Amino acid sequence: MFFSIFQSSDLNHILNFFLELSKTGSAILHEARLLTDGKEESISLFGGMFGDRAGIAASQAESGARQLFADISRINNEQVNLIRSISKENARLRALSADHGMFYYDEISQLNNELVNIQRELAKKNKQLDELNNLKNLFLGIAAHDLRSPLGVILSYSELMMDAPASLCEEERNDLIRRVYKTGKFMLGLVNNLLDIANIESGKLELELSNEDIAGVITSSIEMTSLFARSKSIDLLFNPAEAHVMVMIDKPKIDQVITNLITNAIKYSFPESQVLISVLEKEDHIKITIKDQGQGIRENELNKLFKPFQKTSTRSTGGEKSTGLGLSIVKKIVEAHLGEIGVNSIFGKGSEFYFTLPLKINNINKDGR
Repeated sequence: MFFSIFQSSDLNHILNFFLELSKTGSAILHEARLLTDGKEESISLFGGMFGDRAGIAASQAESGARQLFADISRINNEQVNLIRSISKENARLRALSADHGMFYYDEISQLNNELVNIQRELAKKNKQLDELNNLKNLFLGIAAHDLRSPLGVILSYSELMMDAPASLCEEERNDLIRRVYKTGKFMLGLVNNLLDIANIESGKLELELSNEDIAGVITSSIEMTSLFARSKSIDLLFNPAEAHVMVMIDKPKIDQVITNLITNAIKYSFPESQVLISVLEKEDHIKITIKDQGQGIRENELNKLFKPFQKTSTRSTGGEKSTGLGLSIVKKIVEAHLGEIGVNSIFGKGSEFYFTLPLKINNINKDGR
């Protein structure tokens, strides 16, 4: 069955692949042609030996086959080591039982339970590794897709300015430059977000905590987004006199959270509307709310928020682009501060995003756990 799925003209290559695998313990076939649903498709094979058994990984890319085989090998080695440790421990316990009868029965039962728990934990870790690998592939695929279009735009505008400079008036050149700048800025934002996500998922989200006045942090974020708001005649309303509360936070990261939420509120709000920022102090935490008068989000789409690359059907009112990563980064930062984030939204009337920060976070670790 294995050979029947390949083109007959490639069978000699595949046979040589297995011969090399048997002889040297590893082999690679750079290209083999499959027949799937009547269509021809090329894949790469990478194989290696696990004792007297062979393992083969296939992928459309050679690097993918190598990576998949490496993952399979790692998981296989972990399971083999676990089985060996279980067998060794069981042999020891059988010897003890033979020498001392039922005296060690309780010890045997306890150790066996521990070994079962270890095996379950290993299976859980393997599943998490598979999920992270799938997430990595998703990020790479979507990033490549999202970067390809703006790169094409930049190249097209650049070629136009180079090939026909004399035919463009000053206003047209300035317009093209603005478009190139805007597109490049979007690409930079996407790359920065991808780097943030990568650091967060790899456990490198380190917090540098300091005692900050939250009103000052919010005011700084409003200053950063005020130009964007003015371009759409949107008023940012905030009363700092009612919000002077000292909290232990990583100031740049919380500034990133607030700036992202305000920017989103502006992006999805209609011109000449308002965005209200408020702070409510409670017994053990503060609640920061950003409320807009925009389009709102459909109820059946609220579960898409705060997940990487998930977007709702709500579109920005000024044609602004979105990477689909901002809210997922915001959620991770807030949770690293032991806070919570959420949203209330009525479709057609607007949205209210909020997050909390504890007033005391003595048990927080530097890496946000």
